[in-house]
Amino acid sequence: MKDLRIAILGGGIDIVGGGERVGLEMANALDADIVVANYDKNVLNTLDFWEKTPNIISFEKKLPQRMPFSTIAAINFFKSLDLRDDYDFFIGGPISMYAFKKHRPNLLYLNTPPRELYDMYYIVIEEQKNLIRRISASLWCGLYRIFDRRFVKKYIRYIACNSHNVRNRIYKIYQKYATVIYPPVHTELYFCKPSEGYWLSVNRLHPWKRIELQIEAFRRLPHKDLYIVGETSDEKYAEWLKKIAPRNVKFLGKVSEKMLRSLYSRCEGHITTAIDEDFGLTPLEAMASGKPVVATKEGGYLETVLDGITGRLVPPDPVEIAKAIEEIAEGEGSYEEACMKRAKLFDYSVFKEKINTLVREIYEEYKEERSE
Repeated sequence: MKDLRIAILGGGIDIVGGGERVGLEMANALDADIVVANYDKNVLNTLDFWEKTPNIISFEKKLPQRMPFSTIAAINFFKSLDLRDDYDFFIGGPISMYAFKKHRPNLLYLNTPPRELYDMYYIVIEEQKNLIRRISASLWCGLYRIFDRRFVKKYIRYIACNSHNVRNRIYKIYQKYATVIYPPVHTELYFCKPSEGYWLSVNRLHPWKRIELQIEAFRRLPHKDLYIVGETSDEKYAEWLKKIAPRNVKFLGKVSEKMLRSLYSRCEGHITTAIDEDFGLTPLEAMASGKPVVATKEGGYLETVLDGITGRLVPPDPVEIAKAIEEIAEGEGSYEEACMKRAKLFDYSVFKEKINTLVREIYEEYKEERSE
């Protein structure tokens, strides 16, 4: 959006997960700058999905790594930020929104409200190692939850999000409506090749991804291989997964975008099992490659995978997952056209048009109100 100076605010870019990726895509779609506390320049070297390299402005401010100190430091950073003379419009997330108290007009884009405060709260508390840490985490989450809701109620007017699943969470938590703008997939970059018989899993190695379900499913399918791609975000969990994995499950770690697209193109199908996934971009990447998806029947997967047409939606049970994989294998090659057609509905061109339209509408409404 050439005539508007737009800033996308973020805490930092040291990994490129789903949230960071949406921010990068948004910067390209809106011709916006990304303003962060800090970022690792090496992280972007393997990415090639954008029209041009986004302009990233970093304050080189090192934030603490440990919770809750990292969150407190990030909130204070955005509260102290003043970019009103440099930009006309501001977009932020659940932490950077604290800059919105003085930066207007603005749009809050949520991949999800903070899950540790709301729908995953009890899981987070149970993960703490001892009673003192559980009590401390409970007190922190309780106070932060009150602060979070009050701020959104008082200062946030416009919200967009990545799925109807997240839109429902937003209304339940904040009693505010949100516009759904799905994250994009660059369908033109993906291609389909004959299956080489392996299945592909692409996700961070984190307990919320429930990768053990995938491993147990493939324990029942010794004649098939599972390749797991993704960075480790929980060392203990990753070590446990590798310990219990049978020989037909292989961990490939982090790979380049080019290698990932090649893996998608040659797989038999894609498997994903995250708990109530916010949206989930990997099923779309697989479908853009003409490959079927087996996903758990919950969360954002319900909005992307068409059961029986572009794959299978199943309960979070290894037996059911294995059965779905076998059923897809029997109909090998019959999913390609439907998968590619489905993925095109989430193409980058659709995302670009919708985010530009929404920003323009908010800005025009803001100008009109100011002139009255």
